[in-house]
Amino acid sequence: MTEENQDGEAPKEEVFSTTMRIDITPHLKEQLASTFAPGPAQTRRTGRVTIKIPKKAGETSELGSPDFQEILQNVYDATLITDLNGRIASVNPRAIQFFRSERADLVGHPIVELISGAGDDLVPTIRKNLENDRYTLIQAYCLRSDGTIFPAEISANHLHISGHDYLSFFIRDISWRKEAEERLRTGYTAIQNSGDGIAIADLDGTISFCNPAMTSLWGDPDAGQMTGRNLRDFLADQEKADEILQNVTAQHTWVGELEMKRSDGATFYAQGSVAPNVNADDELTGMVLSVLDITNLKQAQHQLECFAQELQEKNNLLESDQNMAREIQQAFLPREHPVFPRGAKPEDSILQVGHLYYPSGAVGGDFFDMLVLSDSQAGLFISDVAGHGMRAALVVATIRGLMEELAPIAGDPAAFLTQMNRAYTGIFSQTEQLTFTTAFYLVLDLKTGRMQYTTAGHPFPFHLRRSAASVSMLPAGEGGKGPALGLFDNAVYGSQTGTLQPGEVLLLYTDGLSEAEGPERQLFEDHQMMVSLQKLLALKPGELLNELVAEARRFKGTEDFEDDVCLLAVELAKLLPEA
Repeated sequence: MTEENQDGEAPKEEVFSTTMRIDITPHLKEQLASTFAPGPAQTRRTGRVTIKIPKKAGETSELGSPDFQEILQNVYDATLITDLNGRIASVNPRAIQFFRSERADLVGHPIVELISGAGDDLVPTIRKNLENDRYTLIQAYCLRSDGTIFPAEISANHLHISGHDYLSFFIRDISWRKEAEERLRTGYTAIQNSGDGIAIADLDGTISFCNPAMTSLWGDPDAGQMTGRNLRDFLADQEKADEILQNVTAQHTWVGELEMKRSDGATFYAQGSVAPNVNADDELTGMVLSVLDITNLKQAQHQLECFAQELQEKNNLLESDQNMAREIQQAFLPREHPVFPRGAKPEDSILQVGHLYYPSGAVGGDFFDMLVLSDSQAGLFISDVAGHGMRAALVVATIRGLMEELAPIAGDPAAFLTQMNRAYTGIFSQTEQLTFTTAFYLVLDLKTGRMQYTTAGHPFPFHLRRSAASVSMLPAGEGGKGPALGLFDNAVYGSQTGTLQPGEVLLLYTDGLSEAEGPERQLFEDHQMMVSLQKLLALKPGELLNELVAEARRFKGTEDFEDDVCLLAVELAKLLPEA
């Protein structure tokens, strides 16, 4: 800046400038690396703002004409005028504000004291540069009187005033610009190192920028070769491109799955997000595309779908097998009960029978059967395989086959179970897992009411005496009790005898009913079963079983049973007359 040219020469046209960066001294590096106070926050304004700072009363203009001082005092930047050695001769009010000092604290001091990291060679260097350049630009940090610093851009010029040469330093606080640059740098670094592919395109889809992840996804390591190309070149579905453009034009963000093409024509799948790109005036200028390669995820998803379909097919086959097994198992159970004497109507039979069977799954491990041993003898059999499902159902099928083989000795309960255990153990001892079954077998003489029975670890039946209004279990007696089938191949079972009077009922059951648990894990057989049977004494066998199951469900508080439930109730209506 010059006020006058005493030599009368026309000013030279100068188009070059020198830009300098002041290295920060070591003792200030720690301060610069830490958080520093950039000074009072200033309200950001848009447009052109004119600031006029009036001169304080009593102040005199030390340099230049009043017009020059008027300009100096109202310059927006902090302005310091020094002699050629860099000692401050004059400052404007803006400099006083910037450095938070009084005028007297600045005037007379070297300018280098205000510039962090500046040495004694700064002013000579500036003067040397100004011999060829109109001004010298310096980027540095300036020091305030309170010890804080601020980033600044300093323009150093040669100044000729009143016949003397000076240096002028115009200092601009660039804190906002530095913060913006840092945000831009951080954002750019984040974009460049993002694992997601990011591209910027105009409203026609022409690419102006893409980060390394995007170039890698598209199979082209040179980002420069990607710019200028159109996003449509990389979309397998052009209709999807139209859909995206419609959303962006309406300033809506589009999110969805994309099938994209690499530069070699191969396709990959990506989760994409396309957002409108607007300028500072909120005008739509293009779009920002962000994609994440989900090809592996899609392949895994496809594989899972194949596995799910395969599993569904296997489940359907298993379900079909279970349905067939259920039908076969149901065929094992008696559909019609034998009548005595032969040819009698069911309602006139000496034996009135009721049964219920609730498997806990598609098939179960409980089983019962009634054998006609002669015109005056009936055999009652019930069993419970340890476990559930198909494995238990296969054991039931084996037991059903063994019963047919042992039919010739079925009139002797002890021999019947002894031989069944021997055959059973011979079969299932070859399996890796122990498989045992509890069973009870009773032979009833319909002419005398005499019972002969034995058990293989199975609960004894309940004996319901209506005439005595009593409910009790059949006594085990001596030798009437043995181990479960499959535990010991040499087990020998004995038998016990008793009498069933006309009008009395035998209730054979499995532990799925007796061990049903109440809300507090109490067992039905311990707290309620005898009471319920006492209450249901007068009912016929079929009705008795239905009500007993209902009582158990009320006791449990739920409809389902955790285990298979099998019940067989047999009433001896009267004795069979002697022939």
